[in-house]
Amino acid sequence: MARFGWRFIVLGLVVLAMVTASYQLVMRYLAQQSHELEQRLNAEMEWVLVFSHDLEAGAVIGLDDLQQRKYPPSYISDDWLRPNDAMAIVGNSVQNFVSAGEPVMLGHLGRVRRSSFSDQLAPDDYAVTATVGIEQVHHGLLAVGNRVSLVAGGGGEPLRMLTNIEVLALDNQSKEYVGGALAVTITFRLKAEQAAIFEGFRRQGFALWLQHPEAEYSHVKSPLKPHLFTISKAGS
Repeated sequence: MARFGWRFIVLGLVVLAMVTASYQLVMRYLAQQSHELEQRLNAEMEWVLVFSHDLEAGAVIGLDDLQQRKYPPSYISDDWLRPNDAMAIVGNSVQNFVSAGEPVMLGHLGRVRRSSFSDQLAPDDYAVTATVGIEQVHHGLLAVGNRVSLVAGGGGEPLRMLTNIEVLALDNQSKEYVGGALAVTITFRLKAEQAAIFEGFRRQGFALWLQHPEAEYSHVKSPLKPHLFTISKAGS
């Protein structure tokens, strides 16, 4: 009887070990399946904008009031805004109270202004476009982001200059020159006073001097005109 008792004990331990191992395998399998399902669902989810803070009605939205969060596509409606809309939202006000974590919707906002080329301008900047020739674009070497000096005058008149002017845009689609397409219009970033001066340059023609990208340039003074004096004899 004692022999059979030990056999039952050993058999019980073996069964317990098998059940434990099976349980661990099942739990590991379920955890793996759950992880794969979570990854698959996460890959299918889409980013949307949500409010990071509670905002009272009339509050102006700042960039720190926004964050992005993922939602299943089936939850997202057409009026939910996406991360690439963030800069168009900043500066608008909310029409009603919104809570942190709430998706940003068009209905929450006043007039939403979409971003455009003019967003590159500071409040006191102007984008001024002028027609140019092959010399002004340095035979195609001029590029967006370069800084230039705009020069008018010469030929007996004093030089007038606008220095450290940024090139905002070039048009390279309108006209063909020898050697390929070159810009026929160029857009500068100008302050109001500079823009007024440049309109005078435009009427009489101007040259464009390319500057070093990191150096600040000062106005170049025109050489003084020679003065001719007539010496006459005393009493004549």
